Amino acid sequence: MKTLSVTIICKNEEQNLIRILPKLNFANEIVVVDTGSADGSVKAALQYTDKVYYYRWQNDFAKARNYAISKAKCDYVMWLDCDDDLPENTVTAVKAWLADGKMNQDFVYLKYRMGADSQFWFWRERIIRNTDKCRFKGFIHEAVVPFGSTYRLDCDVIHTSAADHSSRNLDIYCAAISNKRRFSVRDKYYYARTLIENGLDEQAIPILHKVSRSSKAYVADRVSCTKLLARQYLKIQDYRAVLKYLSYSVTLLPPDAEICCLFGDAYYLRKNYLYAAYWYELALNCRVSLGFVNDYFKSLYPYIQLSVCYFRQGDFKRAKLFHKLAKNCSPDNPVVQSNDKWF
Repeated sequence: MKTLSVTIICKNEEQNLIRILPKLNFANEIVVVDTGSADGSVKAALQYTDKVYYYRWQNDFAKARNYAISKAKCDYVMWLDCDDDLPENTVTAVKAWLADGKMNQDFVYLKYRMGADSQFWFWRERIIRNTDKCRFKGFIHEAVVPFGSTYRLDCDVIHTSAADHSSRNLDIYCAAISNKRRFSVRDKYYYARTLIENGLDEQAIPILHKVSRSSKAYVADRVSCTKLLARQYLKIQDYRAVLKYLSYSVTLLPPDAEICCLFGDAYYLRKNYLYAAYWYELALNCRVSLGFVNDYFKSLYPYIQLSVCYFRQGDFKRAKLFHKLAKNCSPDNPVVQSNDKWF
C-alpha cells in the first residue's frame, strides 16, 4: 500500500485546522507549516500531528509549500489549503487509490471546486509522487509542473472560503515588481487576472493579449485570456474585437460552454437573436471541459438567454420551455423570478 503525506501551510487558521485535520485520518503523516500565526493555529495543529514547523513568510507561496514538502517522508504528497474540504466520497476515493497496487501514477488530479455553489472548477494536481520533481513553481498561484504518468481521480476538493484575496495578491505582485522579480508567462497571466479583480482593466488588456499569443503559455491559459479579453470588449460594445478573440480561441481548443455563451452574448447584444440562440444551444450540448470550467454556462445561463431570445423572436412556446428549464435549475435565481411575470 502506498504511503501518503498531507501538507498544509497556514497563517491564523485555527478554526479551519480544527475542521479539516480530523478528516485526514487516511494520511500516514500530516505536515503543517505555520507562516506566522497570531492565533491558536499551532496549538490546534499539534492536537493532530507532531510535524508542525515554522517558516518565515517571504511573499512566496511556492517556497512555503516546498518547505512543507521537504518535511514529508512518504511515497506521495497531497497538499491542501486550510479552507479546503474533503467530502466523504473523496476520502473514500483517495483511500481506494492508495490501496490499489496497480495504481502507481506519478501525478494525480482531483477536481477543485470553488464558489458558493461549487459550479466553478478545474482539475488540479493534488497527489504527487514524492521526488525532486515534486516542487511548486510560481510565487503566487503556484503549481507543480506535471511529470511522469498522470491520472484523474473523479472526486472533489471543495474550497470553502468566500474571502476576497484580490487586494492581498495585488500587493504581492506589486512588491515583486518593485524588487524587479522576473515574471514567467504564467505569472503574467495571473497578474493580469489580479489587475481585473482590482478594477485595473486597462492595465490588464495588453498583458492578456501578449499571453494569449505566447507559445510558452499553457493552451488552457491562452484560451482563458481570450475569454477575459472578450468580456472586456463586451463592456464597451466592441463586438468586432469580441468575435476576433473568441474566434482565435477556437483555433487553440474546441469551444467550451463559456466560449459558446460569449459568442451568444456578442450576437444577443447586437439583437441578432437567431444567431445568439444558435450559440446558447451549442453551450447546452457542449462536453468540452478544459482549463477553468463553470457549469453555470452549461445549464442555467443558456436556459435564461434562450428563453429571452425566443421570446424576442415571437416563439413564445419555446421561450416558455426554456424558462421552465431555468426555473427547474434554479427557482430562486432573481433573473428567473423576474422573468416569471412574462409567463
